[in-house]
Amino acid sequence: MEKLKANFKINSMHKLFYLLFCTSFIVAQSEYKYKIDLAAIQNDKVQITLTPPTFTETEVEFCFPAMVPGTYEVYDFGRFISSLSVTGKNNASIKITKVDVNTYKLSPAASIENIIYTVDDTWDKTDLPGTSKKIVFEPGGTNFELGVNFSLNTHSMFGYFKNYKNNTFELEFTKPLGFYPSTGLTDIKIGKSKDVIKVLGYNDLVDSPIMYCIPDTTSINVANTQVLISCYSPNKKVTSGFIARTLTQLLDAQRDYLGGELPVKKYAFLFYYTDKLTLSGSNGALEHSYSSFYVMPEMDSLEIQQELRDVAAHEFFHIVTPLNIHATQIGDFDFNNPKMSEHLWLYEGMTEYAAHHAQAKGGIITIDQLIDVMMRKYDQSLTAYNDTMSFTWMSRNVLLDKVHNQYSNVYEKGAVIGMCLDILLRDLSNGDYGTQNLMKDLATKYGKNKSFNDADLFDDIEKFTFPKIGTFLRTYVGGKTPLPMQEILEKIGINFVKESVSDEFTLGGMDIGFNPTTNRLMVLSTDNLDAFGKSLKLKTGDELASLNGNALAMDKVRTIFTNYYDTVKEGDVVTIEVYRPKGNKGKMKLKKLSAKAQKVKVTRKNQIEVNKNMSAKQKQTLKTWIGYN
Repeated sequence: MEKLKANFKINSMHKLFYLLFCTSFIVAQSEYKYKIDLAAIQNDKVQITLTPPTFTETEVEFCFPAMVPGTYEVYDFGRFISSLSVTGKNNASIKITKVDVNTYKLSPAASIENIIYTVDDTWDKTDLPGTSKKIVFEPGGTNFELGVNFSLNTHSMFGYFKNYKNNTFELEFTKPLGFYPSTGLTDIKIGKSKDVIKVLGYNDLVDSPIMYCIPDTTSINVANTQVLISCYSPNKKVTSGFIARTLTQLLDAQRDYLGGELPVKKYAFLFYYTDKLTLSGSNGALEHSYSSFYVMPEMDSLEIQQELRDVAAHEFFHIVTPLNIHATQIGDFDFNNPKMSEHLWLYEGMTEYAAHHAQAKGGIITIDQLIDVMMRKYDQSLTAYNDTMSFTWMSRNVLLDKVHNQYSNVYEKGAVIGMCLDILLRDLSNGDYGTQNLMKDLATKYGKNKSFNDADLFDDIEKFTFPKIGTFLRTYVGGKTPLPMQEILEKIGINFVKESVSDEFTLGGMDIGFNPTTNRLMVLSTDNLDAFGKSLKLKTGDELASLNGNALAMDKVRTIFTNYYDTVKEGDVVTIEVYRPKGNKGKMKLKKLSAKAQKVKVTRKNQIEVNKNMSAKQKQTLKTWIGYN
């Protein structure tokens, strides 16, 4: 450095200017420069032009991701790329070899001037190779609606060169007049017809969705964080202001849950509401480090408040894990040959648990509601999944076809693991230490730029806590032994009964779902009808209109059902009006079904009740677990 300073003293100002000019030129050439025209799409395709970094190799590989973090499924986003061509400097000829659906080899690399290709959106494509069977879950895909909305998950649009993932990416968007880019990114220059966004590396790029539309945005401050809420609702049934009002108390509760501060300076909630069925048939969200992207059914606002809180709470808590606590497989993610971490119980399970636990501690839901949610998740984990499959083994092998159908258990048993771990920690520490403390300690030990080794995590957690916690993790998370629910719940004064039988009134025992088109509850299946349901002669496809003369509007269903169970007596005539499908043309006929109320034997599994004679230890553990003073 001293020699460099000496040279500067004897160089002329002209040479200094020349040196600085050359340096800036070299830096500019180390960037990816993407140009995207959103104002001129055709047939749901966007044309993209890339001026790549300067290469010294003879040959380079240009790749689109096979998979990205948070999706847990190989989607092969290269399927949506077409018409890829390369122009060479000084009219040089560039050889293009397609290695696989996601990868192109290009040579001579040093002569590449531009790469031009088109991108199909993923939301409505089934005619491309492989797209009819492997549909991309919409929150992880891309939507192009000319002049209306562009929901851009960047991993489905932009490629990278192997060994050049850490270079800066510059995205220049030409946009329709009045459109605004909502995103968690911060390096943005907004213009009338063009915007320029810069991102420091491919990992950060694919971690940053962008939604372009006429803006409906609201910003709120939570502790040290600016929170952007952006909403697209085709029929204006939902607004960003409503979402902001719904989430404010939740975000305050999450702030307190994390100790008063949040680990990000800006966060963006991007909501796309649809009035049509999605191609995948599902709705939901995909988490990112500084944002989350949602595709949800457009319904009247008040009907979706708690669902909105639940899903937003989960995605928002991903700012803890995997942002600040993650394994090497995530920290250095291989987009084209992904390797899975064995700790999905931590990334998804603990996050799902915290999403509900924080709401209980913040007074948004009651302790009864929290326990009810957790017990329903426990029931689901037993009936829909393999309860003796090692959770770490499942996580590590989740991309295998024979294992992938177990993935969603991370939101069921994974959350229950979080609850059990929290209660056990509170019991062992006399109420002084729980999973909130554990996650903070792990985030301090590791962090955004430091990964842990899968094999070390249980040992690290044991060092922060107790030997019994290490035993619990190895036995019930790493092992095949079912969770010890009776033993865990007993620590907070709750008695657990594996199975009970009682005589009760029912509504027939039908499986109930919801038809968003008619906004009515509907009978999904009559396989489990009890004697009362059979006497009513319910049929699959019936849509419930009224119960004993009370219209079953969605905002009144809970009250009507509760009143029914509170007042019904043996022999009462119960009348249910249903809309029943008539023929094959979508017509419905209103029918009145009646039968005398009768009690039937109901078998209930995994029942709980509060111990009326709790010990002082149980009371202390319960109070500290739920946050009571």
